[in-house]
Amino acid sequence: MRLTSHPLQRAGAFALALLAAPGHKLRRMKHPQELTDEELRAANTLMTGHLEATVELVDSKQPGGFWLGASYLFWPNCPLNTTNRKKMSVEERREELLKWRDVPEVDAVLDAPCVLCGVAACGWFGKVDVPLAASVSYRNTTVPGHEGMALCRGCLLSFYALPYACVVSGGRAALIHSWDDEFLSETVGVQARRMLKRSVFSPGSSAVPAAKSMAYSRQRRVVEALRAYEGDLVDGVELMVFSNSNKEQELTVHAIDQPAAEWISASAYDRHKQGWVFLARAHHSPKVPGASMLARNLFDRPLWVVSSASSYLRDLTEKKTGVPGEGPALAQACFSYSTRVLMTTETDAAAIRQLARRIAETVDTEDAGELKKYFQAHRSPKGLRAWLRNKSTQHMLRSSSPEPFVTEQQWLLLFDSEERNYLHRDLLFVGMLAELHELAPAWRDDPEQRSALEEESGVNDDVDEKEED
Repeated sequence: MRLTSHPLQRAGAFALALLAAPGHKLRRMKHPQELTDEELRAANTLMTGHLEATVELVDSKQPGGFWLGASYLFWPNCPLNTTNRKKMSVEERREELLKWRDVPEVDAVLDAPCVLCGVAACGWFGKVDVPLAASVSYRNTTVPGHEGMALCRGCLLSFYALPYACVVSGGRAALIHSWDDEFLSETVGVQARRMLKRSVFSPGSSAVPAAKSMAYSRQRRVVEALRAYEGDLVDGVELMVFSNSNKEQELTVHAIDQPAAEWISASAYDRHKQGWVFLARAHHSPKVPGASMLARNLFDRPLWVVSSASSYLRDLTEKKTGVPGEGPALAQACFSYSTRVLMTTETDAAAIRQLARRIAETVDTEDAGELKKYFQAHRSPKGLRAWLRNKSTQHMLRSSSPEPFVTEQQWLLLFDSEERNYLHRDLLFVGMLAELHELAPAWRDDPEQRSALEEESGVNDDVDEKEED
């Protein structure tokens, strides 16, 4: 048993390791490459048993039909779901299934290496056994005389175990993959345990309760997996959503690179933990829970993470007379995210914070009307530019300080840094409110007053079941 460069084989290999572990305990999982021949056979017997429990069913809609339904997604046209299934007797179905999943005592060694790991192959395989592979009927994809992909027993069983590593919903399988073996082992192990729970439902039992459907639940699962991981990440993470169905073979990959994955993981444990809660609250909408929308933006629209925080604070300041209590924690999280994930330099971040402090000092020494003028000005680049020019002129006429109100570097960051302009202005707004929160205690409000919104936004909702091992 070897790990290869094929993501689906890698995930399936770790699922095999969990299936072969005594009691299916995470802490007793071996590395896939340590599995013995007996353990591989035991895992295959377990998987075959789950499929065999469906041979008495008429279709996948009956109680206990999960694996029959999943077979159309992973292994179309396999002996479990042939077009003449309803004409076959239960014993005929069982016989064909066991013939398909049989692992002989001695492998039939082909005169060809496994295309994935290079060891002696045991057979030729295609779409029926390997998700997203070409059908063996497509003769132009193989060497003449060959009937598909040459695979060894270990790689073949990895593909059979792949469904245990996936979340199946909406006609798609979702897989969390990473080239970080430690993270992949833990994540796949947790998911394989959940899938084992689905496998205990047999014909005649109650159907498995449907999982709660929510927007961007797949992205949110990845984020929750990262935040639950306590190790050091050495690579990024991919969300692979795929279908091997005959109706629609598809693969969509969403990726989070290593810096973002590390930042997400650290958000559950370091000083940004409270900032994460407020970030999720900032992403809340009546239709989408905040934690789900935050997960979506982390994957697909990373710049929107900071802009959502800025918009949230702006809305609060317009509805309240005080400075939002979320400001300091959100500013800390946003500046950390910008430097560690969006690659804002420490020098640029320091310059923005310096200007934010200067603006906060200016509006704090004047009446509340000046703060409202600044909020209004910050709504557009033109308005902010005019407000800063006005304050720069007043600073030059009234102050004895040789430092300008706005430095050339700060001006360029806000108005002449191409696609980063909006990010820098959002950071300035968030940073200014955090500074004002420190300078003007009398203006602060209490973020706990919005605790009801936090509960409503699903910040504390668990997408996944709690795992105990």
